[in-house]
Amino acid sequence: MSTALKDKFEDVYPLTPFQQGVLFHVLDSPTAGMYLNQQRYTLRGELNLAAFREALQAVMNRHPILRTAFLLSGLNGPHQVVYRQVPLPWMMYDWSELSPAETSSRVEQFLESDFQSGFDLKRVPLNRTTLIRTDSDLYEFIWSFHLLLMDGWSMQVMLRDLLKLYHSFCTRQPIDLEPPLPYREFIKWQQRQPQDQAEAYWRKTMMGFTTPTPLVYDRMPLAGVAEQPEFKEKVLLLDEATTENLRAFALQHRLTLNTLLQGAWALLLSRRSGTTDVVFGSAVSGRSAFIPKIADAVGVFVNVLPARVLVPLNGKVVLWLKELQRQQAEARRFEFCSLPDIHGWSDMPRSQPLFESVLVFQNFPSGVDLPESAGIKVIKVGLIERNSAPLALVIEPGARLHLRLVYMRSRFDDATIDQMHEYLERILRELMSRADDPLSSISYHAETERQFLIESFNQSLASL
Repeated sequence: MSTALKDKFEDVYPLTPFQQGVLFHVLDSPTAGMYLNQQRYTLRGELNLAAFREALQAVMNRHPILRTAFLLSGLNGPHQVVYRQVPLPWMMYDWSELSPAETSSRVEQFLESDFQSGFDLKRVPLNRTTLIRTDSDLYEFIWSFHLLLMDGWSMQVMLRDLLKLYHSFCTRQPIDLEPPLPYREFIKWQQRQPQDQAEAYWRKTMMGFTTPTPLVYDRMPLAGVAEQPEFKEKVLLLDEATTENLRAFALQHRLTLNTLLQGAWALLLSRRSGTTDVVFGSAVSGRSAFIPKIADAVGVFVNVLPARVLVPLNGKVVLWLKELQRQQAEARRFEFCSLPDIHGWSDMPRSQPLFESVLVFQNFPSGVDLPESAGIKVIKVGLIERNSAPLALVIEPGARLHLRLVYMRSRFDDATIDQMHEYLERILRELMSRADDPLSSISYHAETERQFLIESFNQSLASL
């Protein structure tokens, strides 16, 4: 690298397998906002704007991934380049004089406009920040970023750094933050992983699966017509008693809550598709790698892998869930693989996706529990995510379990999503009450609805 380039760039390295998969979909889709995520924080307090901007710039300087762009040609394939200096991408609006209804409408309009703006992968920065004052002591802080840069876990790490630096700049007290793990170290670790073993594992796991698990759409995609990725989401908030019962059931049988939710999702897909062999995408944090300080690193460590689940009707509920958990643990040994590679090792035609639904279990802190920083408190956190899957189940743990369905509006009606929420909750209750029963006993229909279906089926047989 020439001296001039060394003065401009801090580092150059290849993409991770997950980044390669995201880049493949980004280049294949003409839509600007695909894979643009928006982290939204509601802040309360008397905000020192100068210190806040100074803290944001310090976060940019601290984490190389925020100063990264992508070279799509040359260097034997796509690479990411880290710039030494990148100015803070900053906008601010004061809508505190507007009515609450008008303010809410303006914020939603801004979010949509921001989403449509997208990013140019070849130009830094691939993230931007916006502060909107909505009341005398209330702010909406929106941090938009490309999924090639960061995952949700990383956003919480950056929020923690931001609040610590903000406190330091407000009080003018020095702060000594430990240097973060360079993203390059994660890439080096991935390059050392046993690719031949991973290929053998995924070939065996996906052998014989040739048709994506159908989702039973309300409207099928039109052949040759590109869909607009307009997404909507609905949240089912389980009550505290049900949430605690789920945790107690998982603890009793030495299961994780994630396993319990994956089992319920697999059952729902199986019942709706009429197949006992289902595949869905499963998001993994990618932070199980044995690298010091990886839990506090910023970058895109997450990966989405196919979860293939057999649903034997005569299998006992708890034994089946334990086997599912064992399979998950085995798959984590090879979670460094890219989805395009796994697709190529499977029997699925390249023209077909491996899956059309994704399950995301968010096991990182939201940020609401962080202490007040120089008079500022985070009182609400929201993440607006968009990807290429028509349907995603996002699980957010807490005193009350959040089950958030994010769906493509061109495929699903709202009533269908409401019904899926209802079915999912029933399946979870059935799993807890039928631990030693066969899976065939699990139904997402209410007892009266189930009896009606049985009687209708019997009447149909009698008329033949």
